[in-house]
Amino acid sequence: MAEVKIAELRNHVSRYVRRAESGETVIIVNRSRRVAALGPYVPTRRPGQRLLGLLKGTVKIHGDIVRASIPTRRWFHS
Repeated sequence: MAEVKIAELRNHVSRYVRRAESGETVIIVNRSRRVAALGPYVPTRRPGQRLLGLLKGTVKIHGDIVRASIPTRRWFHS
């Protein structure tokens, strides 16, 4: 993990992007304070996968989700 000042990053941005592309994380420093990180892009979904099916197979449901969990007693009089 490398640290780079903003001025250095501005002057050599392509160099640091290549380092991030190769898997390295570059910490961006402003006045001796760490302010951001530049790292490799990690896709959140596979190419061609729809967002709707993104979590398919990751959730287990226990019990009956069709039956109402609210008491059947009437709260309002009609």
